[in-house]
Order: sequence, then structure tokens, then C-alpha cells
Amino acid sequence: MSETANNAPGQPLSKAVRAVVIASVAEAQRRNSTLVEAEHLLLALSRDGSSPIRDVLADAGLDPAGLEAALRAEREASLRVAGVEPPGEERLVSSPRVARPRWGASAKEALSRAHRVASAHRRQRSGEADLVTAILGLELGTVPRALLLAGVDRPAVVAAVRTVA
Repeated sequence: MSETANNAPGQPLSKAVRAVVIASVAEAQRRNSTLVEAEHLLLALSRDGSSPIRDVLADAGLDPAGLEAALRAEREASLRVAGVEPPGEERLVSSPRVARPRWGASAKEALSRAHRVASAHRRQRSGEADLVTAILGLELGTVPRALLLAGVDRPAVVAAVRTVA
């Protein structure tokens, strides 16, 4: 695997972030997604990130189960806005993807922002805290909508992540 996680955008990644990037691809495949997006990065951090990062996310209700619930609520709300009644969970179960998903816009943006956060702190490589900061700083997309619906205080989570980083 290359330093930039097989064409994941941005600059070289720290060893911890590379592991999260690999786990995010598995998350996307597990969810049968054709694209790796920011929600897959956040799910990977909540499952496979370092213990301090996982603890901060869990304290904010963003453990794997809480994050899955927030993403489910976002999907249902988005469908309702479009005038579609959300299908039951049993209809959404699918086999994991075998093909490797491509990088989606929100994941590219999160990885790029993580590098900018690291650069602003004069670090060569971005770490997990930079990635969480970047993901929670996104203004558009599934993650910001899901976190809003879940009532997550994004600035408070970022501040807590910075204290453990």
C-alpha cells in the first residue's frame, strides 16, 4: 500500500490513520457502498481508532451503535424529505461488496482537511485527531446531517479529541 493509501487524496498519512483508511474501505464494502465516504472513515475511527479517540467518540454517542443509529436516522429523514417512506431494515441488508470501492468526495475532503489541520499544527503527517477534526468540520453531506439529527456538539467533540491527542 502506498503512503497515500492507494490514491486516497492528500499527503502521507500516519501509521494510525493508514489503519483507519484501510478499515474505512472495509466499512464501505460491508455496507455495500461503491464509494468510501466520510461516514466510513468515522465508523472506522469508532471501531478501530486508538482507545482515547474511540472513548471520546463514545462519550459523544458516536460509538459504532450510536453512529449507525445516527446514520440510519439521517437516511430515513432524507428519504422522507424526498417523499419516500423508508424501507424496513431487513430490506436494506445486503452482501458485502467484493470490488474495492472508490474514494468519494466527502472522504477526499476529510483526508485533505486532516492534512491541512496537521500542517496548521506544523506536523508532517496527519493523525487520528486531525482526521476526527476534519470529519466533524465538514459542513455538507451525510455526516453533518447525521450528527445534527443526533444532537452531537461537534465543537465539544473536537475539543475533547484535542485533549487526548
